[in-house]
Amino acid sequence: MSTDADLKPNPAELPDDPAFLKPLIVQLFETLQKSQQRVRQLEHHMDLLLRRVFGKSSEKLDPRQLVLAFAELSAETAPPATSEPPAAPDVPAANTAKQKGRGRRRTPDTLVRVEQIHDLSDEQKQTLGGEPNLVLIGEDVSEQYEWEPSSLFVIVHRQKKYARREQQLVVTSDDPLEQNVIVAAKPPQPIPGSEAGPGLLAQVLVSKYGDHLPLHRQERIFARHGVRFSRQTMCDWCAGCAKLFEPLVSLIKTQVLGSHVLHTDDTPIKIRDAHAKEQLTGRMWTYVGDESQPFTFFEFTRSRERDGPARVLANFRGYLQADAFSGYDGVYLDARGAIVEVACWAHARRKFFECRDSDSQRAHLALARIRQLYEIERRLAEQVAGEWRDLSLTERAARIAAVRQQDARPILAEFHTWLDEQSTQVLPKSPIAAALRYALNQWAALCRYTDDGQLAIDNNAAERTLRGLAIGRKNWLFVGSEQGGHTAATILTLITSAVRHRLDPFAYLRDLLRRLPTIAEEDLVNLLPSHWQPA
Repeated sequence: MSTDADLKPNPAELPDDPAFLKPLIVQLFETLQKSQQRVRQLEHHMDLLLRRVFGKSSEKLDPRQLVLAFAELSAETAPPATSEPPAAPDVPAANTAKQKGRGRRRTPDTLVRVEQIHDLSDEQKQTLGGEPNLVLIGEDVSEQYEWEPSSLFVIVHRQKKYARREQQLVVTSDDPLEQNVIVAAKPPQPIPGSEAGPGLLAQVLVSKYGDHLPLHRQERIFARHGVRFSRQTMCDWCAGCAKLFEPLVSLIKTQVLGSHVLHTDDTPIKIRDAHAKEQLTGRMWTYVGDESQPFTFFEFTRSRERDGPARVLANFRGYLQADAFSGYDGVYLDARGAIVEVACWAHARRKFFECRDSDSQRAHLALARIRQLYEIERRLAEQVAGEWRDLSLTERAARIAAVRQQDARPILAEFHTWLDEQSTQVLPKSPIAAALRYALNQWAALCRYTDDGQLAIDNNAAERTLRGLAIGRKNWLFVGSEQGGHTAATILTLITSAVRHRLDPFAYLRDLLRRLPTIAEEDLVNLLPSHWQPA
């Protein structure tokens, strides 16, 4: 907890640079606002607790309290005594432009439109003198969204069966057309012998891995349609689809590893295998390709050992942006300089943010320095979205690197000097010492983003891809086996990559399930999200 001494900084230790004091003040105001909000929340909870313990259970309000409340309100809102008339309120001009994002948006052209014509009834027309007395001068058109529940239907495959009038005594070929009884073939199915079609399979996959709806809830949803698919059956469907997707996911992995910059991170996933009687914590790893290779690949491992990333990154060459997990150290050493480490400023900032209560002054000084770095990135993002939008990737990266070298490098140099000075003035085992030590140990990797304009200041790109997985994990809790983890990784790879290319994951997976059983290996590239066109 912070003490009164922590809240009274030494003026001699504060910087004199006005450009640095501005973000420091903003940071302090944000902290103060959050603290006040927390205090109000705790006071509210305390009032509720005291009332529950010591107060009356009745919720009746004494009328005299209302009189007092209105009296106080009237006193607060009454205008001050003055001889001047009150100023007229500001009235916005009639031609003031609407704020951006307000009002109804135009309905998409891709939606099916059902027209309903509304006309006067015959009785109304007769009241107005009949149709000869009425002239149609136009119509008012408005659009309204409507919804119909998703439908579950049955496709009946009728395969015509023929027999030769003149039977062959000896059949020497396995060709169906050489047999005495010939059956017309139906389209190849994604899971041979399964009762689920491509659309149903895609719905189950997207519902679980895209919308985070566990199988037991889908089981109840299908039951409302009059059909019971057990969760064990749907689990087998997921595994069968993942096996079909493996060649395409392998191709996505190859594309991702061809990136110049690769973001990676991991998150824990519980394994509860009833057959093997295992209970352990596995890891789901994400590998996010850069702008030239806009795909995301997921990998599942039984543990957080370095073998997982070492196996995936064996052939990667370029910048690897990740956290300070020690398992990556061996990857950098094995690559012998071919993989360059880039650290994450969001992780470094988090260390100081968590120290606000133990060492408020030092923590806020560090947060203000980091705010300056992120302010530069905010301005760069505006330029990339604006005047630099039509530049090539190489030219845009060169301009970003030049701005960072000019604006961010001096801030980093001053910050490093301050970190060195403070590291000798704090207790070695204090939280602020850990934050200072983390930044100093990672300093070269933290500054590396200024060397190349294609690099990011943090690793949030990888963390964002794991956000949906964290939400789903709260719903389905665990995977039933190690194979279940690999199944999840395979399907997440396709759904996340499709969403990254702004594709409808349901339409994409349904089309894959229809085409993959018959497509040649050399044509798989046409099914990548970047090349995909609906059949």
